[in-house]
Amino acid sequence: MISNDPVVDAVKVPSSKDLFGHPKGLWVLVLTEGCVAFSLYGMQAILVLYLADYLLQPGHVEHVLGMKALKSFLGVLYAPVGIQATAGAITGLFLALIYATPLLGGIVADRFLGRTRTIFLGAILMTVGHVLMSFDWSFVIAITTLLLGLGAAGGLRAQVGALYTLDDPRRSEAYQIYSLGVQAAVIVAPALCAYLALKAWHWGFLAASLGMLIGLFVYMLGKHWLPNDSIASASVPRPSLTSAEKKTTVLLLGLLPVLALSALPNSEIFDGYLLWGREHYQLTLLGHPFPVSSLVSLDGLVSTVCTIAVLGFWKLYSRRRPDPAEITKVAIGAFIASLGPLVLAIASWLYPAPHQVSLIWGIAFHTINDIGFSMSYAIGMALYSRAAPASLNTILVACFTLHLFLANLLIGKLSTLIGHVGDMPFWLIHSGACLLAACVLMGCAFFWRDLLAPQKKAI
Repeated sequence: MISNDPVVDAVKVPSSKDLFGHPKGLWVLVLTEGCVAFSLYGMQAILVLYLADYLLQPGHVEHVLGMKALKSFLGVLYAPVGIQATAGAITGLFLALIYATPLLGGIVADRFLGRTRTIFLGAILMTVGHVLMSFDWSFVIAITTLLLGLGAAGGLRAQVGALYTLDDPRRSEAYQIYSLGVQAAVIVAPALCAYLALKAWHWGFLAASLGMLIGLFVYMLGKHWLPNDSIASASVPRPSLTSAEKKTTVLLLGLLPVLALSALPNSEIFDGYLLWGREHYQLTLLGHPFPVSSLVSLDGLVSTVCTIAVLGFWKLYSRRRPDPAEITKVAIGAFIASLGPLVLAIASWLYPAPHQVSLIWGIAFHTINDIGFSMSYAIGMALYSRAAPASLNTILVACFTLHLFLANLLIGKLSTLIGHVGDMPFWLIHSGACLLAACVLMGCAFFWRDLLAPQKKAI
């Protein structure tokens, strides 16, 4: 990965003309991460349904190597009851670990292999993992390999910040563009993998592996536009933190569980939401069947439009009025996102019978959620990149995704409640948790805005 000083890393980037106002390295990272997202989100879109409808069914689950050990662990962590609850628990745990393993990958990159070799290793492991998903017996091995690969490839995110100096106003916009590349992949991958999965589950997983191979090829071609590799020496001490930097670090770490609550509505889309949607939505579009996994593609389309709209809104807003602090924008995003599950709660109350909820309700949910999440996630990542002390910048940017780890751990438990609590209370829990997070974030924006301002490098 990069060194601990993002200003130094920005200087190390090979000189090249900007493309559309940003370094060419940003577009290499956007395309590479888009391919990674294609493979990951394509697989995620069918995972919980694959488990519930196929792998965990009698006649299949007995042949999965390591499944008994996995179920024993889930019994301690979630205590799921039934096949559907077990599918939701496995999916939630997998989604959670996706956001924890990059910390391990960062250590390997910083101390041993360097960023480029670590990311190449991650791409290879992910490709192998997707291929192993094509066999029943190797499922546990496959998801383990995928998690290791995702951890090794996690350095892509930190490279975005390394392309800019701390005072570069393009940094926040760059992270939004970076997120937009991921969302574009989400439009295509779930629909394609869901369609192939209708023919055979394993075809969907093989399609996901192709996306990863393309990502490896793109990264290899464009690596000369990226920050140079540097392996940190364990013998070199980090600069001492000032009192203000210590407070900022504690605050950024303390915000992680709060951000996790704000991300619950969005994290549920890949897990319990698909199980709920399969039972409640009218899954037809213009008279044709609409696979429930394609809801993830629908979310990707809506999210892309919303991200562009939010990006354009704040650019226009800043021309006429002072741009709000990033923590304020994140709080506003959480407030908006808390309204999304309310739509599903109302739909559940109005249409309790199966397959009565129109997809219009789903579009409303995705639109509200994606407006809020596009603000809280991309701008939140920029906040951590900008506010973190220089000597801890890389590790704190990596820690930012731990809020999604915590969110998906909670989702794994919440998904086990489907069928055991009412649909309306189920979605009200998500809305209330997100609203609580929004209130806390707004309090931070009011009381600790100075601590979350960019940290100046000591001279």
